[in-house]
Amino acid sequence: MKTSSLEVLLPSQLGRSETDDYSIGAWVEGAIASAPNRQRLQQQLDSISSKKALLCFLHRFVLFNDALAARVPYLAGLIHLTPNLFLESSSGVDFCRQANGRIAAFVAEAASDEYRMSEDRNMVHQYLSQRFLRGALAYFGEDEPSFDQRNPLPPVLSGLLEEARGRFFDRKGPDQIFCGLGFHVGLEFFAHQEFNLVDSYLKKNFSDLVVRLESDDRDTPSYVWLALHTVVEIGHYRAGLEALKAAVAHYADRGGKPAMISRIKEGFNAFVDLQKRYYEAILGDFG
Repeated sequence: MKTSSLEVLLPSQLGRSETDDYSIGAWVEGAIASAPNRQRLQQQLDSISSKKALLCFLHRFVLFNDALAARVPYLAGLIHLTPNLFLESSSGVDFCRQANGRIAAFVAEAASDEYRMSEDRNMVHQYLSQRFLRGALAYFGEDEPSFDQRNPLPPVLSGLLEEARGRFFDRKGPDQIFCGLGFHVGLEFFAHQEFNLVDSYLKKNFSDLVVRLESDDRDTPSYVWLALHTVVEIGHYRAGLEALKAAVAHYADRGGKPAMISRIKEGFNAFVDLQKRYYEAILGDFG
């Protein structure tokens, strides 16, 4: 089910916390509404005019999301491994005042989906995305072993992928963690948006491809990766908002909370900018 930003982020749904005092929830809602990323991506989708452009777009779309996925467990671990940053206000044994594990858990909710395995099924999202891409290549009769050589990744996109993997992870401290949390909330919401756009585009313009990928395996069809992300990302976004609320509420330096709100906004804006630049360049070599 598709859900708009207004449906998933209303003041009545945020609950009372110190986050409300700084209006971070309302700010995120406004930032989502004003971001140009949806239009940028739709323009690129509408510009696809050949099989080659479609396959290069899907390849680069998969790479961008894989780079971002790897950030999620890293951020959760970084939060958990930083003691005395998020504390309960009660007195007592220092260890029992630590709130970092609980805040990390909101981020790790997305990681648990990303790396899901069961006894009889591999649902690791990287693996599913590989099957999706291979299915698309096979449908169009592309030679997989020579695809990379014939369709090299433009240097600008390689640089943006490196930025996606490492932004705000170069140092350890409250500024970087709060920036990372803002970045995380941005990537989760806009992932929900972009997957739904791509899903709608493919179903409208390449319905035969979608039908093939939806039916090529009885247990785990190749289209599962894309279909799954049209619904799970909004839950990850909501969990990310809970992480923001909890991080601000439990930040140990009470006088420094306004500065950390600014860091959250900085991180969120950094993701909006990164995704915008990636999608501006994703088919730049196709004129």
